[in-house]
Amino acid sequence: MVRHTEHAGQPRPQPRTLLLGVGADPQQAALARSEGADLVDVGAAAPGALVAIRAILPAATAWTGPPGHPLDVDRLAAAGGAAAGDPPAAVIATAAVCTWLGAPMVRSRHTRAVRRAIDMTESIAGRRLPARTIRGLA
Repeated sequence: MVRHTEHAGQPRPQPRTLLLGVGADPQQAALARSEGADLVDVGAAAPGALVAIRAILPAATAWTGPPGHPLDVDRLAAAGGAAAGDPPAAVIATAAVCTWLGAPMVRSRHTRAVRRAIDMTESIAGRRLPARTIRGLA
């Protein structure tokens, strides 16, 4: 038996899934940040590139932790049979499923598409309000 301790009309606060973009050089980091990444993975960046990334994105939060900690949806999709040259549909679907199951952080090179999938999944799950609603009655 599952007991809910929430009051009627007040949803339980849920942690938000963070999107970790990949940025080994300043241009990649800036692109990932502009496409909606919450954090930028700079673990593979050279020390000089890390200084340049910090100069370009002073307010951005950089991730330098172990590469195995966040779910790498690019690698998970490839393990599921998606080829490296395929469109990112398998990566987007993997990110949506991981978000639905409550992954706290996902990592991907397809930042814009994965951001949209994460936001849509969190809206469907009721963990965030939709960005736009359209009434479909004629």
